[in-house]
Amino acid sequence: MYKIIWDSETGGVRMLSHFTVDTLTVSPRPVFYEELDMLRLDKLGWQYPKCQEPLLWACNKQYFYRGAFVFEVKGANIYDDPTVIFQAGQEQLSLIPVDVDEMLNRVGDELFLLESEAVEYIRNIFTQYSTARKTVEKAAANQIDFEVLAAKLEKRTKNKMAIVKQDCDSFDVMPLELAQEQGKKTYHTTRIDKFLASFSGGKDSQVVLDLCTRAIPPESFEVIYSDTGYELPSSLALYDQIIEYYHQRFPTLKFSVARNHENVINYWDKIGTPSDTHRWCCSIMKTAPLYRMLKVEGSNKQARVLTFDGVRAEESTRRSGYSREGRGVKHDTVINARPILYWNTTEIFLYMFEHNLPINPAYRQGMTRVGCLLCPFSSEWNEHIAKLYYGKDIKPFEQRIISNAKKAGVKDISDYIKNGGWKRRASGDLIAQSVRVTFSQPNGNFIAIVENAHLQIDTWFITICEYIYTQNEKKGFGEFRFNKLIYKYEVEFKTKNSFTFTLFNANNGDLIGLLKRAIYKAAYCTNCEVCEVECPTGALSVWPKVVIDKSKCIHCHKCLEFHEKGCIVANSLTQTNGNNKMQAQTSIDRYKNFGLRDEWVSMYLPEGDSFWDSDHGLNPTYQIPSLKNWLKDAEIIDAKGQMTDLGKTLQSVYEYNTILPWEIIWINLTYNSFIAKWFAARQAFDTPFTKSLLEEQLSTEFPTYKGKTVQNAVYQVLRTLKESPIGFALNQYNELDKNSGVRAEYSDLSPEAIAYSIYKFARTRNISMLRVSDLYASDVESGVHKEFGISKDNLERQLRFLNSTTNRVLVAELNMGLDHITLRDDIQPIDILKMETL
Repeated sequence: MYKIIWDSETGGVRMLSHFTVDTLTVSPRPVFYEELDMLRLDKLGWQYPKCQEPLLWACNKQYFYRGAFVFEVKGANIYDDPTVIFQAGQEQLSLIPVDVDEMLNRVGDELFLLESEAVEYIRNIFTQYSTARKTVEKAAANQIDFEVLAAKLEKRTKNKMAIVKQDCDSFDVMPLELAQEQGKKTYHTTRIDKFLASFSGGKDSQVVLDLCTRAIPPESFEVIYSDTGYELPSSLALYDQIIEYYHQRFPTLKFSVARNHENVINYWDKIGTPSDTHRWCCSIMKTAPLYRMLKVEGSNKQARVLTFDGVRAEESTRRSGYSREGRGVKHDTVINARPILYWNTTEIFLYMFEHNLPINPAYRQGMTRVGCLLCPFSSEWNEHIAKLYYGKDIKPFEQRIISNAKKAGVKDISDYIKNGGWKRRASGDLIAQSVRVTFSQPNGNFIAIVENAHLQIDTWFITICEYIYTQNEKKGFGEFRFNKLIYKYEVEFKTKNSFTFTLFNANNGDLIGLLKRAIYKAAYCTNCEVCEVECPTGALSVWPKVVIDKSKCIHCHKCLEFHEKGCIVANSLTQTNGNNKMQAQTSIDRYKNFGLRDEWVSMYLPEGDSFWDSDHGLNPTYQIPSLKNWLKDAEIIDAKGQMTDLGKTLQSVYEYNTILPWEIIWINLTYNSFIAKWFAARQAFDTPFTKSLLEEQLSTEFPTYKGKTVQNAVYQVLRTLKESPIGFALNQYNELDKNSGVRAEYSDLSPEAIAYSIYKFARTRNISMLRVSDLYASDVESGVHKEFGISKDNLERQLRFLNSTTNRVLVAELNMGLDHITLRDDIQPIDILKMETL
């Protein structure tokens, strides 16, 4: 919130409300003698006292003494020591500690304003929601669940809604924009059961805890420390010290420790190491155990909690976008309030000095952030310090990483660990597991093949909708009643825990998505507790076994939709699909959420290369990159954005025939655009589909794609179909209603496009002869039939025409049971379009 400059007189810092030429671009952290000892500066000729006060300040890895840059460090990692690089003339110094008292005296006014604002913020939030709770309890009219009402109205109106308090001491729901215009105070909920200060052992949560004790009566909130099982020993010791510190001042302040029922190392063995992709550890070991402790008294219902947390915008780019209050940040029943969101690191330490708060020894040892012993998001610097001081505690986790690296065939395991290779695990391919789940959707049905499921197939069905299920030794049968429609299914058992599930007439993408999540949960559930805290009614209990109270379940789907696959374990263990003929690509979401529009092509083709410098009116950040990627995939422009030979040919054709270029564009997109190719290959003709159904089909086939990636890719191909002749003229999208469409045969396909498509099909396979039946084979994923749905009779009529033209671009032998097509060796697909007449 304040700008920081050096104060050479005290050896500390000053706080300013404005920028100056001396303003630091990075907020410095204090450096203590323990860190200098770790760097062995006492062995390199430096002299300094073993004191409690800081001696230096550090900005990233550059160290400053009384405002002067004296050295920097490079090269530290979990196995290698850092290298100290002194500035000229700074090789031997005798240090004087920072004059902390005088520094605090000089920043006193700014620090007072900073902490006063935070205290007032906490007090206001507490008063707002505690008063709302009392108001709700007094008036019968306020017994409505306004939170649920707001959610329903948002879904119905597509507008953001807010809960507001009226002058008559009652609550109402109105559009957020209107509430802001009228200056109304908005609420996330009217019912907060508990107020919480979450303590992690780090400096930020420590400051928030202290601020809460100054703003809220101690009996009105509680402190919970989540012991993840790989906490720093210094953090565990600090927690005991914190309890003693505050109990002397506030005997009624309640402290608790939350732990998962399972040891964290067992989860490493069961579901793999945490990674930057699979950050399961935070949910399973930290937040779920914490909020699972907070049940409404006398019930299994999850309490609605307001947590004051220590999140700060300075910590990461992602956090810099956070608002000061957020609902459902990690769990749906929790509101997060962030009193110090805009504080910087220096301000945090100044507050701790001012109030003489105990400091975690890990900071004195040099750690920049205090968290777990080994974290996929920790820096190499912090890993070095953790290994140096807490090597014994790290060893079990290090051994698991080494074991996994050996299984993966990593040659230099030391470098692999030093460079954080283990942090980038994206799938469960190298994890020993017996559970297998594969989905497919043949012939309009949805099929799940499950091997060695942990739970019964129907364990989670009740969370989807009302259902019936009967089972004998080898088969099960049932029905779902979903959105007032009946869907029949059957289960064929191979063994008790291995089975094939079939949903018939699976034309509802929402139901398929929920079923996949329910089946993943039945297959992979390890009773980790995470989904239990999402249940708003108390219907769900996960530990020691999964129990769902049917009388309380309202089919809200929160236990299914809180995570992409409905199960955090399933997501961590998902394996790549190595048997898929259509290989997944690195990026399928490359069109900036735009389709290829008719108006764009109609502007571009006549102008060609000059279009990019013209007054085209397209957004240069989003629309132009989208158009370029579509045109590249259509082979109209090259990698540098210049018009290709094909592009110039289509430019000429477009002057007298606007449909043929679109036929060629669609053919090329089905070869070069992953999502267009997938749509043409997978979506059957004359079979209705919706956006959600396509999303589920794509995620079924490629489970490693993230949900948002799938949604964007499907959205972009649908926009192309709806906003170009590919859809309305070439019959690739005929709208049935606002949510669904259907592909139909395009019977008016030009002979030129047919010849181009057949040559494209053959040339990509390096063949000159093929059969008509090859284009209709069940395993073929491209070709004129997949592209346009052309019937065999119609195609053969067109082939007879092409066989009889002047240029005779192909020979079609279609009599006496023959269906052979022979192509000319001297023709490429583009040559078809250059011929004045076929």
